[in-house]
Amino acid sequence: MKLFGRKSAGRVESRPDLSRPALARALTWGAQELPRSYEAQVRGAYRDNPVAQRAVRMVAEGVGGAPLACSDGAALALVVATTAGQGLLETLSSQLLLHGNGYIQIASDAAGRPVELFALRPERVKIEGDARGWPRAYVYTLGGAAERFPVDAIIHIKAMNPLDDLYGAGALGAAAGAVAVHNAASAWNKALLDNAARPSGALVYDPGEQGATLSNDQFERL
Repeated sequence: MKLFGRKSAGRVESRPDLSRPALARALTWGAQELPRSYEAQVRGAYRDNPVAQRAVRMVAEGVGGAPLACSDGAALALVVATTAGQGLLETLSSQLLLHGNGYIQIASDAAGRPVELFALRPERVKIEGDARGWPRAYVYTLGGAAERFPVDAIIHIKAMNPLDDLYGAGALGAAAGAVAVHNAASAWNKALLDNAARPSGALVYDPGEQGATLSNDQFERL
């Protein structure tokens, strides 16, 4: 038994031309466009990727568990409170890492005093800018309903973005390629194990006494 392509002292025959469109298609088979939407990037890089998810959670949990000191006890109570069942600082840290933007809605009582800080989903927030490039309002859209908040009702925290004056830059776009490679490798390894560790696409050719190379006709049939 000899591996395909191994030379022997038998019949000498020219190898099939490998520089052909069929080979080019085989090399690019399975290539997919990287996800561009925030939702698709979160699914690929956070929900389905244990390495990236653990990295984000380590940073976010570290920020959420850091000791805080504040001269205003009421303000400190608002910051350490939970928002939608999650810690405010931990939620904002995750949003900043993934999306690059964190939006905090300030809920006030009848006297205008802040009573709750609520972290909004960043992909649902759109910033309305004025002619000078400053934000003048925030629009939160959920389903078919949109709510417009004045600037003083939202606290916007954003990561550095040298190409945008209103929105911060998250890490998902830059990590999309590496995440896609990692996820594809994980899927390949699982498929390999499911196939009893036999790599798909491996050809084993038994030439017998006729030589070790395939003829052009045999190559085309494959």
